[in-house]
Amino acid sequence: MTVARVVGWLEDRSDWLSPLVVKEIRQVVRGREFSLSFGACLVAGLVVAFLGATDVLAGGTAGRWTFVSLMACLAFLGLAVVPLGAFNALRRERVEQTFDLITLTALSSRRVVIGKLMTQAVRLTTLFAAMAPFVAMSFLLGGIDFVTIAVSLVVLFMASLWMCALCVFLSALARARALSAVIFAGVGIALLFAAGIFGTAFRAISMGIFFGPLGGGPTTSEVLWILAGLSTVWLVTLVNLVLLAVNRLSLPTEDSVTPLRLGFLAQLLLFVGWAVSFLFEPPNIREGVGLMLYRIGCIHLAAVAVFAVTERPAVPRRAVLRMQPASFPGWLARVFGPGGGRGAFTVFLQLLILVGALALFPIDPYDRRRILTAFGYLCFYVAVPTLAFRLAFPKYATPARLGIAMLVTLAAAMALPDLLYYLIFQPDLLSLEFSFRQLLNPLQTIANWRIVETNGWGLIPSTIGIFGVLALVALVPTGARLAAEEASVGATGRQLESSAAAD
Repeated sequence: MTVARVVGWLEDRSDWLSPLVVKEIRQVVRGREFSLSFGACLVAGLVVAFLGATDVLAGGTAGRWTFVSLMACLAFLGLAVVPLGAFNALRRERVEQTFDLITLTALSSRRVVIGKLMTQAVRLTTLFAAMAPFVAMSFLLGGIDFVTIAVSLVVLFMASLWMCALCVFLSALARARALSAVIFAGVGIALLFAAGIFGTAFRAISMGIFFGPLGGGPTTSEVLWILAGLSTVWLVTLVNLVLLAVNRLSLPTEDSVTPLRLGFLAQLLLFVGWAVSFLFEPPNIREGVGLMLYRIGCIHLAAVAVFAVTERPAVPRRAVLRMQPASFPGWLARVFGPGGGRGAFTVFLQLLILVGALALFPIDPYDRRRILTAFGYLCFYVAVPTLAFRLAFPKYATPARLGIAMLVTLAAAMALPDLLYYLIFQPDLLSLEFSFRQLLNPLQTIANWRIVETNGWGLIPSTIGIFGVLALVALVPTGARLAAEEASVGATGRQLESSAAAD
């Protein structure tokens, strides 16, 4: 009686968390894909365990290669097979036109995405549980310690769940069947390559190539510090992938932008926090950490800026009314909410945080000028096309057109200087060396920054960067003005409709 009560309580809790989990798990268990993958786990474990036991009976130590072989099989399933199933789960809903039925229920987009991801987590847990006894048996065969086995299983499970979240997000990007098929093929190829690279790197680490006798290997405290950093980064990026998928699946009347912006702000603060924790290390380590923070921060800022700056400045009236009773405090909605130029403000805020954090590290002045120039180029090619398009064609400034304008501007800056030079001057030899005409190209300018400073060409990149920052700042009042104008036009239209109805 007590067991039945516990089982009933667990079923109620699972339905409360996400009813999709029960439905998806039942479909997965009945599917051929799960049966094949689960059977492959058992067969691979039995074969490798039999070969390892045979090697031990012959007088060898088979623990290390047994562990590597089993982890390679598990990595293939966790990093390739299960993520592809996660991608195909949402894709199948759209192909079979059953996703619209789910949206008509009381389930929010967030609960739908979390349900899809939890289904893959249960599937991963089943596969890991099937393979874990064979992996643990490698400890008995000698050559590998139990801590390495436990940490490897946990890290591989985290990586597999992260790949599943990435595939769910990529599946939410495509709405057309043709585009979804193209993304599915690309994701499959990329996952196969990633699984191969991960397996090779893991084998090299387990054989002592990276942390061998020469380096002595990391200490226990260093390993714990690395695992703590990886765990926090994994958690915040996993949450942001879920929020991105929710944003793509949400209705226009839902506020999915505010949690997404707060999530990416938290991600940047996490990067900065881990980098600041190295401030008491030797100067060479601090400089390396500062340069690493610059590279990671630049990629983060570019990804955030492309989508945040191009969003529509106006918010539908129904969305505004629905956002008013939101769970976020009023000041958070006003600062990080959708529309009104707030996207450009969040990008500028994160830029200030990143520049302020980099000022704490003892970076060489040459590298510091190069870093500031890179941020300036980023602001220029994101903000200037967006601002020009909004001012010239405000009615046609959709996010898709603004993204195309960014790409066209960047492509023109990279190709036109060389093209015009060879059309006008018609030199006899084709030279690919960096020169003055290529200062508009951000990639070549940053890569050849020493040539820029040696020839005294730094004024042009600095001017481009200043214009970029000013354009980014100008997008804030411009977006607020466009939102106010559209709101006033809508209010006027509603007044005219009400007066006409009264007459």
